[in-house]
Amino acid sequence: MGNCSPSPRRRGRSTSPGSPPVARSALVTAAGDGAGAGAATTTVSPCVLARSLSFSAAEGDGEGDGVVRVYGSDGCPVAWRIRVSLLYKAAAPVHFTPSEAAPLGRPVLRLSASDPELCGTVDELLRHVDARFEGKPLVAPPERPARASAAAAAAAEVSELVRLQHRSAERHLEGVAAKVAEMVKKGGKKVGKVGKVVLEGAEVRRLGKWYGDAMEVMLEHARMEETVLFPDIQRASFPGVCDAANEQHGRHLPMMNGIKEDIKTLLTLELGSPLFHEVLVNLSIRLKALQDHTKEHFKEEEKELLPRLEGVRRMQRDEGNVSDKSNTAWASEAMGTMEMTHSKLFAFFMTGLLPQEAMQYLDLG
Repeated sequence: MGNCSPSPRRRGRSTSPGSPPVARSALVTAAGDGAGAGAATTTVSPCVLARSLSFSAAEGDGEGDGVVRVYGSDGCPVAWRIRVSLLYKAAAPVHFTPSEAAPLGRPVLRLSASDPELCGTVDELLRHVDARFEGKPLVAPPERPARASAAAAAAAEVSELVRLQHRSAERHLEGVAAKVAEMVKKGGKKVGKVGKVVLEGAEVRRLGKWYGDAMEVMLEHARMEETVLFPDIQRASFPGVCDAANEQHGRHLPMMNGIKEDIKTLLTLELGSPLFHEVLVNLSIRLKALQDHTKEHFKEEEKELLPRLEGVRRMQRDEGNVSDKSNTAWASEAMGTMEMTHSKLFAFFMTGLLPQEAMQYLDLG
């Protein structure tokens, strides 16, 4: 992860006229000391960088008032989060100046040449960014309401984790279904150009990879619920409260496997043939059915089961089963059971979230 503290390896400051050294007297220091916690849990998704603005060093060295500047250690995760957020907003050019002299090891933000330099926690700096560039996608996480108890705070973390995983799965299914609908609309007809045939074959293979990854994330999510959440929800509530959700998981599996087999079948058929088109239409219908079932299932879980999590956490504490008093320990335990989602498929999973949701998810780890 790296840290925001000065490293033993000294780096020279930028000497360009557009990158003035950080003046401590000009800093607007935020009240409170929350930087340590922010830095310890911040990570950056590589797929966000892929959507960033291109920006050359020459552009960054200019005197333009519209250039946003970030000063800090190039190994600081908080500085990286601010840089990625600015690049995603695409509101102004961004110039980063490596500097080991930032106060308390925190990055420093300057929104324009006429603005003061700002220093604070990552959330405070991101709120400054949102206030400065109104009308753009928000990058600061929403203010979390104060919780009445540690159990309520832990339950809120896990509820947010589950909801965000639901949103990612829904959007990936929506994307796969839209792609199949597009292929059906084209008629799946083979054109007399070899290049076109190869492209359509590649489309089917990409579709299979996309759906296969989405299916793996959904299956891991279901296993996490069945092993980490549902047993304790039933103990804290009443026997059978999770039966409907478990039954829906069981019904979804044959549907998902059937779609997977349809995609495999498409790969064996002649592109543009009547049978190819028939299987494609059938695949579109199956995907629509899975979409509808999945959305309804997620809606029921969020309405009926997630509100019970606070009672579950209180029960766990009463039984002495909660050794770590951290509110995030429960969410981290749930994440830990989803190995593929949070390793090989992490970038894929994150592309199903909106930028603000992705940052919320990273904060849960």
